[in-house]
Amino acid sequence: MHFIAEKQIPFRPCSKSSVFVGRQPIYGKDESSFGYELLFRSSFTNQANIEDGQKATAELLINTFAEIGLERIVGSLPAFINVSEEFIVNQHCHFLPKDKVVVEVLENVEPTREVMLALSDLKREGYTIALDDFVYSERLKPMLELADIVKIDVSVFENATDLKKQIENIKPFKVKILAEKIESVEEFNNCKDLGFDLFQGFFFSKPSIVQGRKLPANHISMIQIVALIQNPSVTLHEISDIILTEPILAYKLLRFVNSAYYGLSKEIDSIQHAVTLIGIRQIKTLCSLTALATAAGRKPMELIQTLLIRGKMCELLAIKLNYEKTESYFLTGLFSSLDALLDIAISEALSMLPVCSEVVDAISAGEGRMGKVLNCSIAYETGTWEKVHLDSLDKNEIRDTYFEAILWAQRSMEDLAKIN
Repeated sequence: MHFIAEKQIPFRPCSKSSVFVGRQPIYGKDESSFGYELLFRSSFTNQANIEDGQKATAELLINTFAEIGLERIVGSLPAFINVSEEFIVNQHCHFLPKDKVVVEVLENVEPTREVMLALSDLKREGYTIALDDFVYSERLKPMLELADIVKIDVSVFENATDLKKQIENIKPFKVKILAEKIESVEEFNNCKDLGFDLFQGFFFSKPSIVQGRKLPANHISMIQIVALIQNPSVTLHEISDIILTEPILAYKLLRFVNSAYYGLSKEIDSIQHAVTLIGIRQIKTLCSLTALATAAGRKPMELIQTLLIRGKMCELLAIKLNYEKTESYFLTGLFSSLDALLDIAISEALSMLPVCSEVVDAISAGEGRMGKVLNCSIAYETGTWEKVHLDSLDKNEIRDTYFEAILWAQRSMEDLAKIN
């Protein structure tokens, strides 16, 4: 990228084998996607010391912009990038494209004269500035006056009163307030009530159990369809029969196949014709996407994309390891957060599906080969680098698989948008 070529970052980047990029989504009040925080470490073992903070940031930028490409990681959404005091004062933030990133100032940065001058320059140039893990104090008011976003780790406050006081102190500065470490639907709703604007955490990948709620029948059937279609032994004829049991699925599938995407010379007028023409693997993917989106109802599409990435990564890792039943690995990743998707306990969700015990054991207990692959995929997704290891695969292969899965999921979501 030009910004690296034009101005030299005074650090030699690590080799590809020691630099990794993870991402964590950030949501708005309506659960729509707002952006991603990019996660980095100076080594694969998740060890980062203060002396290497500036170097790690430089390596993250080179890996993101020069080797992988920002668009491949975050699409059109902004990327939140942590920066240290040294990185700010030494003017390295100016290498970043101001319309694509949010400069996230680490919590240990003090408002010294040098820092404030550098942040003021960034503000004048149109950069968006966020303050990470912020706890209000009078000495930090100068930074608040320049900030656009303030991130608060809600887990460090023992009660809602203390958290509410933080918000009251920050609100006059007209910034967006972001709640970090949201891990349940209760926390999410409480933070919305307190006045938070943005949200970040494992809320969408942890159980969201609503007591007494029963899953609508059409949601159950859609999820069951995904499981049936992904069965390795299913035939084209059986897939056609399955699709015909759900008129909405059949309608959306025909709309998709008849779209300009395929460039067909004539319209497809039957499910059997569509299945035969497109092929079993592509039909499996299209049906799974459509059924999953229908079952998700009003859930954010970001959640579906996360599950698609996880499923595809599991499948690709299984392929690289020469494992059998790779479709089952895809299904394992795809269904790994059904609890968040359907607002019921994962045990209840799995009990309604015609899936093999290997898939159930992998999702519910992380057991077996499928469990190891799923755990590796989730660890990379969440930036838990010390848990990112898998049999004979090296760390480069795992990293490349993750970004291959992201690209596949992004294309799949674009396809899905055509029929919804």
